[in-house]
Amino acid sequence: LCNDIQSNYYPFIRYASVSSAEECGNMCSICPGNDQGGLVLRGFNYDRAGTCYCLVDFDSNGFEKTVCAGADFASDTNKGSGEIVNTSPRPGAQCWKVSSPSSSKARKSSKAPKSSKRPVRKLGQKND
Repeated sequence: LCNDIQSNYYPFIRYASVSSAEECGNMCSICPGNDQGGLVLRGFNYDRAGTCYCLVDFDSNGFEKTVCAGADFASDTNKGSGEIVNTSPRPGAQCWKVSSPSSSKARKSSKAPKSSKRPVRKLGQKND
């Protein structure tokens, strides 16, 4: 799971029954990736059960799932904020980050490493 520099999880908007990480990235880039409600998309978690979590910066004003049509749940309680820099292991889950929050298209994402102690790769960076 994606974490910020202080190892916090991010607030999220969740979609169910998503067939792939690519579809998850596309969905997140549409909403909340188009600045709905002032939300800043940082990346997404995708798990093998087909659940997609669009990760956004913490906002003390909060938000509702209704900000994104088709979302089945939202949580604004996690305090994650800023760039995704770490991951926490969770079997079957993948962490992907947006390489530039100003351009939150799925093709601008990169898969984060599985280890929580390794830094997250940026788009185009070689694997260690």
